[in-house]
Amino acid sequence: MSKLRLFCSGFSLLLSATVLLSCGLNQHKFKSMAITPASADAMNYPNGQVQYTATATFIDGGQVTPASALWTPGGPWTLTPQTPWPAISLNSSGLASCGTVAPGIYPIVATAPIDPNFPVSKMTMTTPQVSAMASLTCP
Repeated sequence: MSKLRLFCSGFSLLLSATVLLSCGLNQHKFKSMAITPASADAMNYPNGQVQYTATATFIDGGQVTPASALWTPGGPWTLTPQTPWPAISLNSSGLASCGTVAPGIYPIVATAPIDPNFPVSKMTMTTPQVSAMASLTCP
């Protein structure tokens, strides 16, 4: 009887620890992302270069700044999808500049996996992710 009680107690402790740990692990996933500045006019920055920064927010409310992210530029919002456009210059750390693009407002997108331990370079279309969008005004 005491062996059964010992086994049940041990199993109960193991089960409790597993549940607690699995709940805590979900707290270390990103739930959202933000970019600062949210909008910028290249004319107001030295050499027309704007440094964007991604901040990722965990499920428990904690934050990481700067968050590792995949930075992607877009075409101007004022053009139709069929219109070809040159992309703005945007490097892997979020530094953007207008270069020779047409005047307009261009989207800046930062995307990261919800698992902060998953490398950004390994992301695919099916990787669970968070993303945010900002804008760059080019004169």
